[in-house]
Amino acid sequence: MDLIITHENADFDAFASTIAAQKLYPEAKVSLGRRVSAPLRDFLALHKDRFSQLWQSDVDQEAVSRVILVDVRRASRLKGWERLLERIESGQVALHIYDHHASAQDDLSGEFEDVEPVGSATTLLIEHIQRRELTLDVMEATLLALGIYTDTGALTYASTTPRDATAVAWLLGQGASLKMVNRYLRIALSSEQREILGQMLGAVDVYDIGGVDVGFVEVTMDKTVNGLAAVTTQVMELEGHAALFAICNITRKRRVQLIGRSRVSCVDVGAVLKELGGGGHGGAAAATIKGGDPEALRAQLLSVLNASPPRPRVVMDIMSSPVHTIDPRTPLEEVGQELLQWRHTGVPVVKEGQVVGMISRRDIESARKGERLHLPVSSCMSRPVHTIAPDETLDDAMALMVKKDIGRLPVVRDGHLLGILSRSDVLRVLYRQNRDPNQEAKDTP
Repeated sequence: MDLIITHENADFDAFASTIAAQKLYPEAKVSLGRRVSAPLRDFLALHKDRFSQLWQSDVDQEAVSRVILVDVRRASRLKGWERLLERIESGQVALHIYDHHASAQDDLSGEFEDVEPVGSATTLLIEHIQRRELTLDVMEATLLALGIYTDTGALTYASTTPRDATAVAWLLGQGASLKMVNRYLRIALSSEQREILGQMLGAVDVYDIGGVDVGFVEVTMDKTVNGLAAVTTQVMELEGHAALFAICNITRKRRVQLIGRSRVSCVDVGAVLKELGGGGHGGAAAATIKGGDPEALRAQLLSVLNASPPRPRVVMDIMSSPVHTIDPRTPLEEVGQELLQWRHTGVPVVKEGQVVGMISRRDIESARKGERLHLPVSSCMSRPVHTIAPDETLDDAMALMVKKDIGRLPVVRDGHLLGILSRSDVLRVLYRQNRDPNQEAKDTP
């Protein structure tokens, strides 16, 4: 038989991918591993008759002739399918792969592969469904929408692509119920989850790694608590950490569950936890370590992060340079003409190599109304001048702009003007977050 499988502890994207694959391979059976995530388990409690699947223990691995592997291609994430993997390796079983994760050393190879860096594996399968002009019913469309929404943070994670949004739009056209999507996206915390949340809040240790605040929190519990990933996400969002690693020591099971969450593209928690045998993607990942020591695992995670530290966008990456400047003795009328010619809204005022003020079009207009255009720039320039160093982060620059309500920051090192950072520079980067900062074209200074 043809068999559709995914990784252990399947989440919504994994399960939605199996159901989408079944539309493409209608004779294939779907089988889940030994465990599924808590939100998916709750969904299946109501929908198991609609979305039937075989449990792993019910599958005769000797009877499988073709495997359709979705949302995974790492052999180490296919626990319980060892005999099937042996038969794939020996060429007895054909393999088709649909995955969106980064490559790893233990990746399987298939005779057909669709592996692309989209936000959700479900998106890849939807594109095949569309090309075949297949249709979905309301429940199928809703499940597939859940798959995309959960793996892209409702289309907000940095890993989200336009293809994910296009797929969601098509699903809505197929009748996907946002009411049901919200029901499973916004799950109330259980009493056990609230207890863990209380333990985590305020107990996070923050490390500066490559200029990024990365949090670590350890909790100990005697038994497994479902939904630890959701709790970790809430802690990260409530406390504003760029990334957070939760080290959950489950004493009765003698294992440690590692959960990584990231809000910034420069911290790839999937790549970090891959080094410890886990899996996931840039914004969300996990690993389970049998018999692991929490302190040793923290040290190992820090070692991995420090070996290849994140590189957040810094002011030097996005500032405009060289910079037009004005002498404080220049008449305001002349400055107004210069600003129009340069198409600038404001420029630094420099005397003997030092920034002594800022002058803007707004200042010029005020002087025009007051018939003061004959006066020098020094008469109405803004001061003192708030400056920023070139190695400060984009977040630091934005915070200063907001706090001081200013539209541009001269970039200064050792008293020398290197460039200027304007609101337009910041907005340009914010709306191109998925692009490599080294590849971004600079606006004309």
